[in-house]
This record gives sequence, C-alpha cells and structure tokens, in this order.
Amino acid sequence: MAEEVQKHKTERITGAQKAAILLLTLPEDIAVNVIKNLKEHELTRLAKTILSLGAIKKDMVKLVLQEALDELSEIAPLKTAPEELRKLLEKALPPDKLQELLEETMLSESGKVIFEELQKMDPKFIAKLIEKEHPQIIAIILSQLPPMKAAEVIQYLPKRLGVTNVQEEVIKRLAQLEKISMKTLKIVTETLEEELTNIGAGKEQTLSGIDIAAEIVNNLPKEMANELLEDIRKENSSLADAIEERMFKFEDIVKLDNRAIIEVLKAVDKNDLMLALKGAPQEILDKFLSNMSKRAAQMFLEDLEALGPVKKSDVERARKKVIAIIKRLADEGKIEIGGSEELL
Repeated sequence: MAEEVQKHKTERITGAQKAAILLLTLPEDIAVNVIKNLKEHELTRLAKTILSLGAIKKDMVKLVLQEALDELSEIAPLKTAPEELRKLLEKALPPDKLQELLEETMLSESGKVIFEELQKMDPKFIAKLIEKEHPQIIAIILSQLPPMKAAEVIQYLPKRLGVTNVQEEVIKRLAQLEKISMKTLKIVTETLEEELTNIGAGKEQTLSGIDIAAEIVNNLPKEMANELLEDIRKENSSLADAIEERMFKFEDIVKLDNRAIIEVLKAVDKNDLMLALKGAPQEILDKFLSNMSKRAAQMFLEDLEALGPVKKSDVERARKKVIAIIKRLADEGKIEIGGSEELL
C-alpha cells in the first residue's frame, strides 16, 4: 500500500522534473559529467526544467531518489540480500567467527549513509551536533570518519564541559578503542540519524534552480557554456541574463588566482574597490592586499578605515562594478573565472 502511495505521488511530476531533481541531488562534479554526455536537445530541455522548478519538498526528493534506486535495483537484481548472505555464512562458519565477521563488516546501510553524510558536513556543525554526547560516543563517531575530518571536528569541541576536558577525554577513548560491537554502532548511528532529523524537522528543502544551474554552467567548458546560454537566450533573454549574473558572485573572488587579482587591480577604480571591500569577508580583503606592495596595502587599509559608515546600497553597487570588470577581463581572455578547459 505504501509503495502504491509513493508511486502515485511521484507520478504527479514529469519524467523531466524527476531527472532534474535527481541531477540537483548529485555532487557537482558528477552532475557536470552527466551533462557533458547529454545530447543538445536533452540538455536544453533539462536546463529549462531545472530553471522552472520551485521549492521542492524534502519528501518528494526522497521519493524520486527511492524510485531511481528501485529502477537501478531491477537492472542489477543479482545483489545478494543481507539476510540471505547471513544464512549462507551461518552454514559455513562457526558461531564465534560469524559474529566477529558480522561486527567488523556488516554495518547497516543506513549507518553507512549517516557517516558518509557526516563526512560532507562542516566540522564546526558536527562538533556542535555531538558536543553534549558522552566522550565514548563522540570517540566512536569520530572513529568512523577519516582522520583529517575527525581532527577538524575535535578542534571545535569544547575544551571544558563542566569538569571534563572533552578534547582530551575523546582522544584518550579513541586511543583505547579496539572493537566496536554492531549493537553499539547501531545505537550510535540511530542517535545521529534522530539528531539530524530533528534539526531538519518541519523544514522544506528549497532548491534554487537559477543558482544551481549557474554553478553547473560555470563549470562546463567555455564553448559549451556559451552555446547553452545562447540557446536559452533565444527563447528567454532575461533568464539567460539571470543565469549569467549568478555565474560569478562577489564571494567567488577568493577562487581567483593571484595573476587574475593583479589584472583586476589594474582595471578597477580604487574608490570602487574600496567601497566594494567595505565589510567584505577578511579572506577577500586579504586576497587583494596580498597582491599589493607593502606600502600600497598599508595606505589602502588606512583609506578604508577612514571611509567610515557607508550605505549598503552603495557597497552593493560598487561590488557589481567589480564583478562587471572581472567578467569583462574574462571575456577578453585576460583571466579565468570558471569552466573546465583541457590542460596539456
């Protein structure tokens, strides 16, 4: 009955919309590779569909993913079910060996998904999520993450929580871990899943079609990106302009290399740049200062400080001017701001 309800819900949207939702859930590099293998008419249809999507509810995204998984499972039906595998192993192995094997290798699929998702999350967020758990639980969670990721998380754990030095206690317990029972790991993953569900409870997943489309187009080879935008422009020029406007944001300046920053410094008006950098993230300010001489950087900082309070609208206007210059330099071939050209 539940499967019929799910099928009915997904039948409300078109195949193109399902494809668009599926594409938007993929990591960017995989999505780009998918797009590269589409035919021109398929690409145009998909782009239009993505841009027409409104807010997509989280349960609809899950249903589309489940439908895709079900279809893939039918294509490859030879995968052995965990229960069938267990029965085979019970006949082939002594009980103690079987239990050891299960504890080491048969972490539930849901548990794997949780830790895979955790790896993608900001370490500060993970630390906040688990900081009030018992140090032993935190140690078990971190043991399932890559060492570099775990190290980043530990840095954001509180040094003191009451009388406990959390960072020290977690490291000690990590060092003492030898085996983690399947039962313990299951409890930990279920706790994590519940925490993550509670955080997202009552919320809808909103997908910004234009922003995501712009990011994808920005990572396409330049010729392909231009051709795609021109095709869209023929039918909807304002939509094409909206995509182009989002293809490079002020925050993306940090992605420019030093050579590009030097070219921008040559082309931009000093007053516009100063106004644009008012209240900007430190990393963007540092990006420009590090490409000035020591004396020029000092004078720029002094002038910036003397600028005093300014209107937000003036700052936004100045930032648009800087972005326009960056795009012009890119069009002239003087700098690179995106695309994936083949290197030789």
